[in-house]
Parts: sequence; structure tokens; C-alpha cells
Amino acid sequence: MNVYKTQEIKTIDRLFMESTGETEQQLIERAANAFVQAFLQQEKVAGNVFVMAGPGNNGADARTIAQLLKKYGWQVRLMDFAAEMPEEEQDNLWYGFLSEIHGDTIVIDGLFGSGLSRPVTGRYGRIIDEINALNVKVYAVDIPSGLSGEDLPDPSGSVVRANVTYAFQFPKFSFFFAEAYPYTGEWKVLDIGMGSTDYPGVECPFMMTFPEYVRKHFPRKRPPFSYKNNFGHALLIAGSRGKIGAALLAARSCLRTGAGLLTVHVPSAGETAFYTSLPEAMLSVDRRTEVSGDLPGGFVHGKTEFSVIGAGPGLGTASETSGLLGQLLGLLNEMKPAPSLVLDADALNIISANPVMLSMMPAGTVITPHPGEFDRLFAACGGTKAKDSQERAMQAVRMARERNIVIVLKGRYTLTATPEEPHWFNPTGNPGMATAGSGDVLTGIILGLLSQGYDSQTAAVLGVYLHGMAGDNAVSSRQHTHLLAGDIIDFL
Repeated sequence: MNVYKTQEIKTIDRLFMESTGETEQQLIERAANAFVQAFLQQEKVAGNVFVMAGPGNNGADARTIAQLLKKYGWQVRLMDFAAEMPEEEQDNLWYGFLSEIHGDTIVIDGLFGSGLSRPVTGRYGRIIDEINALNVKVYAVDIPSGLSGEDLPDPSGSVVRANVTYAFQFPKFSFFFAEAYPYTGEWKVLDIGMGSTDYPGVECPFMMTFPEYVRKHFPRKRPPFSYKNNFGHALLIAGSRGKIGAALLAARSCLRTGAGLLTVHVPSAGETAFYTSLPEAMLSVDRRTEVSGDLPGGFVHGKTEFSVIGAGPGLGTASETSGLLGQLLGLLNEMKPAPSLVLDADALNIISANPVMLSMMPAGTVITPHPGEFDRLFAACGGTKAKDSQERAMQAVRMARERNIVIVLKGRYTLTATPEEPHWFNPTGNPGMATAGSGDVLTGIILGLLSQGYDSQTAAVLGVYLHGMAGDNAVSSRQHTHLLAGDIIDFL
């Protein structure tokens, strides 16, 4: 699903009307009908609804929504701020309506759309604040009034705090960032029949991963005469004393995702755990007990038997381990072509502390930082800490392009930033996945996909989606608070 900026959406509206012959009013009716059908699926019993309509297209949508809800038996009060009447008279009407709104009233916000160029203050700011002060459920038409389609909320202005936002055809860029959530609530994109039309010349640097894309690429059909070597030999360098569990989680998810062979390099402290918990994996045991410091076997004369390598989960940041990672990156730089590489957790922390390693990562390397890890990496590149999540996302986009790597910036809508557009937001996942080991599982999934021959971008996008979908399936049988990282693997 494409993610467009507000100006591009206006262009798309125009192109759609030109190509189909539909009028603006017909487009408004499409949007209003979609909103009402979604609303009725959520609100099963007709009751009282208060509709706020502003002066633009958003207001036109709201007025049409009000008319349709009346037909479905709802008691509708419409406050039309676009109506031609003196401001004092309009305010009197507004306060009359406001006094009639009670806890069982639902408010539909269609005051302003996504094209706002400045914060909402003054009279309309006061009106939004008064709505926010009500203890009622609020639905936003396309976008909460006061929120920009591109930018995060401006603290100098007022923004409607919606419980539910129904966006038309395309999500807004601002929706994907934590700072917008208090205003959008739970948001959903409604299909109004505009997505199947081509819009030549309209830039689309971001996308949201959609099920059709995943089904197109995964799983790949396996021929009847397949054998394990057809699906790659992965090497995972992970674990240290006290963190062998991270290595086990990554290894299990790698095999579960479909890697043909997996060798795990661990310190001797992890040997028994792997023999008893994961007999499907082959072991390379470091001569050290606590941490790993030796390069595993399988590297000879600038070549390796491994098709893909992962490093980081539970690895630790000891000097011996740092030396191991530096040696590995040096060898990979000499290989043409080099095996695919995915780095996570402590591997990223080591690189942050040794900035020279940044330039040693082979092209196409996949890194999977959470925000804190990314900030440290970006600082190692000479950058400054992002002031908010949107700025961090744009830093990731820039870094992916400059370093020719794939960055999986983890979050509610994990961003996969790639060397070339588009960049991908992920819609799957839930708060229960904010638990120890979840990131290790993701690393293993991406490693397993890379081992089967997926390119770096596709493996990252698919891996993030499958990881989130498995987490969503897992919470269908238990509470969010009860979810363990291992449960995610069970639902892959």
C-alpha cells in the first residue's frame, strides 16, 4: 500500500477524476459511504452522534456522513462551521450543541483535513480543546483535525484526540510515528476504489507492506527433489554466558523460517543448552567459556562454505568478541561476492564503539536496531540524536542510502529503510511483542530468509511482516502480557 504526501494525494484525486470521469461530489460520496459502513460495523446499535463539519473537503465528507447516518436511524446533530452565519451566532449554536453532548454521544470530527499548513489556534483551537475535554468516543474523518499529513503534532496548536481514525485509500505519513498516536487512536485505511489506477509521475518514497506482496514472495514453492543444500547454509555467531537464550531463539526462528542448514558459533558455556534444546542446529564451539573470540571454521583462502551470516544476539561486547567481529567484517570485504550478512544487538553496539567497522559492512548488509541502538550508530557516523521518531526515520533512510545497507528500524510500525526507494512501514505486530528475545527472533527470521536466496530488501520486509504476523497469531490465544518470544516462533 502506497504512502503519499498530502500534495501527492491531491494530485491523485485529480488524476482519478480525469481518468474515470467522476466528479468531486461522487468522490466525496465514495469516501462517506466507506466511512459509514466501517462505522456501522464498529457501532452496532444506533444512538446519538454529533458531527463537526469544517470548510474544506473534509467538511464535505462529514456533511455527507451525517446525511447517511440519519438514513440508518442515528440521531444526528450537525455543527456546520462552513455555514454562512455571523461568528457570534455560530458560537451560540456551538455551545448549545456542546451542552447536549453526553457520555453516550459519539463525535465525528470532520473539521479540518490533512492540508493544514499551520497549527490550529484561536477560536478553532478552543473548539478542539472543548471536544477533547468531553468524555466521549471520537471518530476522525480521514485525519484528526489539527494533525498534519506529513508532520508530527505541533505543541503550539490544538489537535483532536480521536479514538478511531478512518483514512481514505492511503495512510498518512504522520500516522506511523508514536507522537501521532494520542491523536489518531486506532487507525484504519478504507478502500474507496482508487488504488487500482496508475498515477504516473506521482512520487511514492514510502509503502506499507500489504498481504498481497507477502503472498507473492513467500513461501517459495519447493521442488519435489529438493534437499537441504538448496536452501542455504547459515552461520549464526551469538550468545555469551548468561545470554545463550538469545542465541537459541535466533537459531530456532532461523530454522523454522526455512534455512536448509544452520551452524551456530557459541562459547563453550552454550554447548549443553544447544545439544539439549536444538539438536537440529550444528555447533561450532569457541575455545573460550564466557564469550566468543575465535572465527568459526569454514573460512579458507578468502572463501566460505556459508551462504549467509548473522551475528549479534546475546553476543556481548567483550574485547575478544569485538576482535572477532572486526575479523569477520574484514574477511567479508575481501570476498566477491560476499555472503549475505545480518547484524543485530551486541554486534551493533560493538560497531557503534568502533566506528571504523561502519565502513567495513558489505553492501546489502541488513541491520536491525531498536531506536537506542540506531541513535548510537548514527552518532558513530558523526550525526546527532534525533529529536523525535520521525526525524530518526529520515536519518535511517539517509544512512541506508549513503552506506548501501538495509536498516530495519524497529518500532510499532517498523521501518525498513533501503538504499533505493521505496522504504517500507510494517503494519503487523502488537504490544505483547515488546518482550525480551523478540528482536532475536526477528534476526533469526531474516537470517532464514536470506539463506533461501532472498535479496536483502525482500528478506527484511518479509521478515518483519512474518515476525509481526506470528506475534499477532500468538496473542489470539493468550493475553498481550503473557506473550514470550518463544511463542512467536511457534506461530511462524
